[in-house]
Amino acid sequence: MRLFATMLAVFVFLIASGIALSAPDSSPDTEIATGPDGLLQMEQQGKVTVRALRGWGRLPDKYMNLAQRMRQEASLDLLGADLDQVRQWSADAALEQYGAELTELVGFMEGGEHLDWAPPAPGASVPAGTLVRSAGVRWAQESDGPVAVPGAVPEKGSADVAATPEAEAVAPDPVSASEPSTPEAPDAPSQQPVAAADEPEKAKAPNQALPTDEGPEDGVEFPINYQVSGTYRVKLRVEGLKNVSVDPWFKHAAPALLPDNPDILAREKGYFEQRTSQLPDPGKTGDTNSPYDLVLGVATPDTPVVIHVDAPENPAVTLSEQEIKDKVSYRVASKSVLFHPFDEARGDAEIDFKKELDSLSWTPRLDPGTGRPVGPRAVGVYMAYRLKKYVGEHELGVLKYEYHRIGWVLAAMPGDVYERSGSLYAVGSDEPISGGDGSAGTPVQAAEKFDFELPQYALDEGALRLSDDLRHVAWVDGERKGRKRMFVNGQPGPWYDDIKTYTMLFSPNGEAFYYEAEVGEKVVPIHNGAQGPVFDDIETMDLSDDGASILVGGETGGVYRVFLNGSQVRETPDRVEKGVIGPDGKAAWVERGKDESGKNYAMVVTAEGVTGARYAGIHSGIVRTSGRSDMWYVAEKEGGDRYLIRDGEELKPSMGYGSQFTVTPDGYNYAFVAPQGEDMDCMVVKGQIGPDFKKIWNPATFSADGSRHIYEARGDDDAFLVVDGKVVSHGFGPLKDVAAQTFSPDGSRWAAGFQLNDEEYVIVVDGKEIGRGSGKPRSIVFSPDGSRVAWLEKQKKFWRAYLDGEAGPEFREIYDEEPPQFSPDGKAFVYFARDKDKKMHIVVFGGEDRVHDLIPPRAMFVEGGLEYLAIDGTHFRRESIALD
Repeated sequence: MRLFATMLAVFVFLIASGIALSAPDSSPDTEIATGPDGLLQMEQQGKVTVRALRGWGRLPDKYMNLAQRMRQEASLDLLGADLDQVRQWSADAALEQYGAELTELVGFMEGGEHLDWAPPAPGASVPAGTLVRSAGVRWAQESDGPVAVPGAVPEKGSADVAATPEAEAVAPDPVSASEPSTPEAPDAPSQQPVAAADEPEKAKAPNQALPTDEGPEDGVEFPINYQVSGTYRVKLRVEGLKNVSVDPWFKHAAPALLPDNPDILAREKGYFEQRTSQLPDPGKTGDTNSPYDLVLGVATPDTPVVIHVDAPENPAVTLSEQEIKDKVSYRVASKSVLFHPFDEARGDAEIDFKKELDSLSWTPRLDPGTGRPVGPRAVGVYMAYRLKKYVGEHELGVLKYEYHRIGWVLAAMPGDVYERSGSLYAVGSDEPISGGDGSAGTPVQAAEKFDFELPQYALDEGALRLSDDLRHVAWVDGERKGRKRMFVNGQPGPWYDDIKTYTMLFSPNGEAFYYEAEVGEKVVPIHNGAQGPVFDDIETMDLSDDGASILVGGETGGVYRVFLNGSQVRETPDRVEKGVIGPDGKAAWVERGKDESGKNYAMVVTAEGVTGARYAGIHSGIVRTSGRSDMWYVAEKEGGDRYLIRDGEELKPSMGYGSQFTVTPDGYNYAFVAPQGEDMDCMVVKGQIGPDFKKIWNPATFSADGSRHIYEARGDDDAFLVVDGKVVSHGFGPLKDVAAQTFSPDGSRWAAGFQLNDEEYVIVVDGKEIGRGSGKPRSIVFSPDGSRVAWLEKQKKFWRAYLDGEAGPEFREIYDEEPPQFSPDGKAFVYFARDKDKKMHIVVFGGEDRVHDLIPPRAMFVEGGLEYLAIDGTHFRRESIALD
């Protein structure tokens, strides 16, 4: 993924309204699934996975964050899971920390929110197998004919319906019945002393006067509901924050965390859009431009923070003369209070985040690894009443919620930093922090519209980077020998004496961006716009996959220092290099020095202060995996033999002079080449020694689940393919070469290119020939379901692509550093090429061919088509292609 980022340098809100009547009428609520076609077919076949939803652009971003956490923390592949697997995990007590989010994901998938829906034509015949839903329940049409709702209640007169218990069940309280109480959506109805709907024999008559109140006298006033008259007052009471709102932090940093900030406002809108998509009766949001109660303060580690909402239980509704004449009255059915954190200081610490009926509490804690506080910084508070309408003694219906932003709490965290006049400052201090402390800064926010004019300098110098998800871009502007500044998604940073272009890097999730800048003779690391500590020279740097953690090490003042998330974790006279942060957030690096006798040594050191054994040399980077064995590297012992090291264990046999190995992400499968006697090699896979060959150049490739492996081996004059430890037999005679060996996504099939001679090759899948060509085969790719196969062919003067044996047009070159792409449904095959005029093409095999000056070689599949990025001249923008 980071190779891709480096290569790129070269190149509704739906508002529900009205009264929800109690009468059951299934037909207006009944819908049939209409698309998108590919995803709908996968749904009907039971093949929908979370990854498929992502591929079709139908997966909310928060579930990508959940997938990353589950992979890093529990080694579970949420993206590869289907609905049944997500259900199992949501009910697994061992995965309790993910339970609420998994339950929401189950509801999202069960409700079919990833599909398009439309009401059937009145009286129309619906084919068997059609997906249908009504009132949040989904099923498949059993036979051709009109839609039949399972268990539907026969129609009755409206007067009869209003008096039956079944009618009350048709319109359940959307929050209490449908929405889990979680930190993401901590909504729960208050227990009302006048809730007569559930116990009519104890209730007062609906038109009888009830005690009402308006709320605190000094609170902020809001309308009760957009469908009635009347207001209520509400006020926040916050405990546990020091009232130091004069701290400069609130002047310089707080504006970015208030709802007046467009980014926060957009995230707030997205939060309620998400609620709208998940709840059957979500209500609406009121005017977000109205005043709200603002509370500012500084949190203290280990001191609980509690937000109380003081609001009336039963605000008075003002009735019109006509309503009084018609004996209309309104009763509070429930009160809903929402708390949503819009900015958090994250880390490895339990903060006891708890939501009660009308209060929220948490306890800021220090991350034991970084020493930095963890907890919310900005919390939005929202409130709404749900009213029942009566005429006389008969309940007519329920008015939907209307949420208002009633308050906002900013809790500055000790150690939070902000920029002022070119220097970094910390909360509670008026003195600048020299050079910064390496804090993470503000996560990268995607531009609303990907459309930019690039400076010619960035194109000429290759000073351009893209995130892997194609949502973020960074470039350098300036002069070759003058001052420079970095732009991230079009937003400029400060000027520096120079910027080291080769250090520009996005984290894999795109939410963090790093580079190094020169100030005079010093070098400063920049992480999400925040300056780190000053170095004479930086030797190593790494970002965690989620972008939240950063490791920087280098020389300053004649010693080497290493910083993790702004905290110094090592000072040593030895040179530091090859730093890495693993999936668990733990960091390690290599140190090289001389012992007392003057001999060179190298060792691995961790941020926790653990030092590994000393070796004559370390000849690979460090790989940290998420399984039981999480640190791997190749070390040389005295005498010259090299070994693969797993958590300090020297794996046998010796690697000889080799330095390459493969290991699966979970750390349970590994492979390397070992010498076997004189002039012979063998493959070692998870400790098992394979057959002897004259030469094996590269370690084995594993299938996605790690259960299978494949590699090429050589004899004196011919080549062999080895699958799962056995040489593949075939009838093609001696092979000159084997290339592009790979597995299908599920690992059930394998493919390889057999080079018969200098001019001819065959493509073999599971031992059978599926295609033949001239030249050399490159980049064999399976479709997601493994049913289709595509590959590239390199001739002396041109390249071309093949799909299921059919050849595409000739190009001067086709990009193959990453495999070409199939769409999630496997119907479309896309690749990137360059023509004789050095123009770049994005080609849909058998379909559209677009030409631009430059195209970053990756497509993102969305509903009905694909998106890609292109540069023409200096204009950099997002483009799209419709797919059938």
